Amino acid sequence: MFTFKKAEELAKTWVKLATNDSCEISQIDDKPYGWIFHYQSKNYNPDDDKTHLEGNCPIIVDRVDGEIRGTGTAHALEHYLREYEATLPAARLQMTPERHDGVKKYK
Repeated sequence: MFTFKKAEELAKTWVKLATNDSCEISQIDDKPYGWIFHYQSKNYNPDDDKTHLEGNCPIIVDRVDGEIRGTGTAHALEHYLREYEATLPAARLQMTPERHDGVKKYK
C-alpha cells in the first residue's frame, strides 16, 4: 500500500518529467482509492489568463499499487473518475481516504 507521501513523490516526478519541469502540483483531492493530483504551470498567475496551462489533465495515483492514470480534458473530471471507479472492486471504494495536508495552491 502506498502512503500519501510516496504518492506525492510519484506525482511530482511524473509532472516534472511530463511537462519538462514547467509545471507543479496545484491541488490534491483525496479519494478512497488514492489521490487526484492537479497541476498547473509554474508561471501561472490567476489574474492573467495567458499564463493558464491548457490541455493538462489531473492524474490519479492509486494507493494500493501506485499506478498513475491520466484523466482527460474532453469531459469534466467527474466523468473520468466514474470511469476509473467502475474498474475497481467495490471494497476499494469503501476504503477510508488517507488525508493530505490541504494543498490547494489556487482558488
